[in-house]
Amino acid sequence: ALGEDNEHIKNSLNATVQGISGTGSLRIGGAFLQRFFPGSKDLYLPTPSWGNHTPIFKDSGLNVKQYRYYDPATCGLNFSGALEDISKIPEKSIILLHACAHNPTGVDPKPEQWKELSKLIKDRK
Repeated sequence: ALGEDNEHIKNSLNATVQGISGTGSLRIGGAFLQRFFPGSKDLYLPTPSWGNHTPIFKDSGLNVKQYRYYDPATCGLNFSGALEDISKIPEKSIILLHACAHNPTGVDPKPEQWKELSKLIKDRK
């Protein structure tokens, strides 16, 4: 994901760890963020999110909050709601995104929506 030209790869500044399944990997990630992430310990999940997400991240010592994602009226993405909520999240917070096959809805942003969402998050730092 980082690519061979990435500074961290070139200078051997990366590390890896093996996790058991999605749950174990998220628990390792949550513990890492709680211990080493210099920003807020607030983690924002899409609403709804996989049922295990909240207890996994709370057990890691993170404060779990939410942003709008799914619109039950249309059975689709509440893109404007997600953008609005994410734009109000304090900088240096942690935002969880489901890269594909959003669990539990299966609803994913379209490629152009991913670009807009990515830009918003990058601009927020």
